[in-house]
Amino acid sequence: MVALYDDNLSLERGLSSFDVRHTLSAGWVWTSPIAQGVFGPPPEHLWQRLLKSWTITGNIAGNTGTPLTAQALGNQANSGGSGVVGSGRADSTGLPVTLAGAWFNPAAFTTPSAGQLGNAGRNTIPGPGVFTVNMSVGRSFRLDDNRRSLELRASSNNAFNKVNISRLATTVNASNFGLPTAAGNMRTITLSMRVRF
Repeated sequence: MVALYDDNLSLERGLSSFDVRHTLSAGWVWTSPIAQGVFGPPPEHLWQRLLKSWTITGNIAGNTGTPLTAQALGNQANSGGSGVVGSGRADSTGLPVTLAGAWFNPAAFTTPSAGQLGNAGRNTIPGPGVFTVNMSVGRSFRLDDNRRSLELRASSNNAFNKVNISRLATTVNASNFGLPTAAGNMRTITLSMRVRF
């Protein structure tokens, strides 16, 4: 990686752009206990026959976000002679970067003075994390004794429709600085039916 400011390499010391500190991944499978006769003899009543053999599967996936860098739009240092080309680092104000109730503290960064390079470090803003739950429920119904069966399944990605912010505005002299600018996929539900013969 090429240093942004080759005369101040200390500004390049920081977290890697793919630094993810915590990751959680878990899955489960649950089958209706009525199918195995756990609660007594094999199903005889209608409600028992309707509830038997259903299978619920799912997985949980979550991770903390990758770090972001505060930038200033335009060449504030006028290093190219135009004053409007390119972008550079923001200035650090010395205030804490993290702030309760906000994605990060916008007051921790400001636009560098004209003709000056910004002194904010690389990847100092903690990025937004992700948490999703995917689930599916299904059952196979026997149609006859010749191995014919009907399979029904309902699947859902992001089953609880949690908003997962995927991008934050980190340009200090932009109108949306400190706000989310993109989000992950919303809940989707898929219904499927398959006949085996």
